[in-house]
Amino acid sequence: MANEIIETYKLLEERIRSENVQIYFDMLDSPYPAFKSKAIQELTKQKIQTPIVKDFLQDPDKDVRFAAYRYLEKMGLLDEQAVKESLKDISPNIRKEAIISYISVGMEPIEYILDFAKDPDPIVRYQLLTTFLEFYPEDSDKLIELLKDDPYIKIRQLIYALDNISDTLVSSNIEKSVKTMALKRFYEASDSITFFNTLKEVYSECDVDTKNLIIKFFSGIPCEIINKFMEKVMNEESNLIILQNAAKTSKKVCGIDAIPSWLIEKFIQSDDARIVKYGLSLATEKEDMGYVELCREFLDAIDDDLVIGATDYLLHFQDYTLIDYVGDFLNSLSSKRIREGLKIIRKLKLENFVGDASLIASNKIFPVSIRKSAINLLKFFKAKDYWEIPHKILKDPYESGSLKLAALNALLRLNAEMVIDI
Repeated sequence: MANEIIETYKLLEERIRSENVQIYFDMLDSPYPAFKSKAIQELTKQKIQTPIVKDFLQDPDKDVRFAAYRYLEKMGLLDEQAVKESLKDISPNIRKEAIISYISVGMEPIEYILDFAKDPDPIVRYQLLTTFLEFYPEDSDKLIELLKDDPYIKIRQLIYALDNISDTLVSSNIEKSVKTMALKRFYEASDSITFFNTLKEVYSECDVDTKNLIIKFFSGIPCEIINKFMEKVMNEESNLIILQNAAKTSKKVCGIDAIPSWLIEKFIQSDDARIVKYGLSLATEKEDMGYVELCREFLDAIDDDLVIGATDYLLHFQDYTLIDYVGDFLNSLSSKRIREGLKIIRKLKLENFVGDASLIASNKIFPVSIRKSAINLLKFFKAKDYWEIPHKILKDPYESGSLKLAALNALLRLNAEMVIDI
C-alpha cells in the first residue's frame, strides 16, 4: 500500500505540474500578442525548457519578440546568430538586450559591437557605453572616442563624469544614474583607500541622494577604513534616510555591534513606520528586549509596517501577548496581517487556531499565497481531521497549480491513503 501511495503521489505531482504548464503552451497559439508574451514570461519563471520559443523571435509583435529573447537569455539558450539578428531588430528594447548579451558573454570580435555607437536610438547607444564600461573598462577608450560628440546628454555627462568624479558627485545637474555609473567605474579602477578618501572629501557638499549613494558604495570598503567616518555620519547627520543607509552599511561591513543603541532608539521614535520597523529589526538582532511594551502598543496601530515590525519583534522573544491578536489579524482586510497571523500560529505553535487556518485554506476569496500558508499550517500541525480540505482542492479543476502542489503535500501527511482517490 505504501508503495502504491508514493507512486500515485509522484504521478499526481507530475500531472499537476504538466497541467499548469500546458495552459501556457496553449496560450502560445493565441492570436493575441499579450497572451503569447504572458505565456513566454510564465515559461521563463518556471524554467520550462522548450525549443519552440525561439521561433517567436520572428513574431510580428515586438513585445512577443522581447519576451522570447529574455526567455532564451534566462534559459541559457541564446546563440551568437540569434544575438546578431536581434541587434538588427527594429525594436530598440530588443537591440538593448542584444548589446548586453553580446558584451556580457564575451562574444567576438568585440569591435563588431562598436558599430552600434551609430545606432539611431540614444538609449541603445547609452546601453552600449554603460555595458562596455562594465565589462571592458580597459578597452573603453576607443568607444568613448566614438561617442565623445554624441548629442545625447546622458552619454556626454557620463563620459565627463568618468574623469571628473568629484565634480560629478557635487553637481546637482547630473542624474543619479550617471553618478552611479561613474562611481562603479571609479570603484573598479581605484584601491580602497583612494576611493574612500576621494568620496569622503566631497561628501559634505553633496545632496541627500548622492550622500546615500556614497554610503551604499562604502559597503564594499573594509571596516577599518570606513568605521570612523561612518561613526561621524551617524553622530552628525539628521536625515533619517541617510542614517538608515549608514546603519545598513556599518552593519554589513563592521557588524551589528557597530550600530549604537541611541541610533536604534532614534529610528524607533521616528514618524516613518518603515524606519520604525527597521529600528525594531536592529533591536531584535541586538537581542534588546527594551521595546516589548512599546511593541505591544504598536499591535493596535493602523499602519501595517508598524504592526508587522512589532509582531516580528515580539515573536523573536516568544511573547504570548500575540495570542490575543491572532483572531483580529486573521479577520483583517489586510493580506499582510493575515499572513502575520498565520506566522504567529506557526511560530508559537498555537494548535487551537488550526480551525481558523482551515477556513482560510478552503476559501477562494483569499490570495493563493495566503491559502498556501494556511494549507502548510495544516500539514505542520498534522491536522488529520482536516484532510478533506487539501483533498477538495486537488479535486477542483479551477484551483491553481501551485496551490494544488501544496495541497498534495499536505494530503500525503494528513491522510496518505486518499492520495490514491484523486
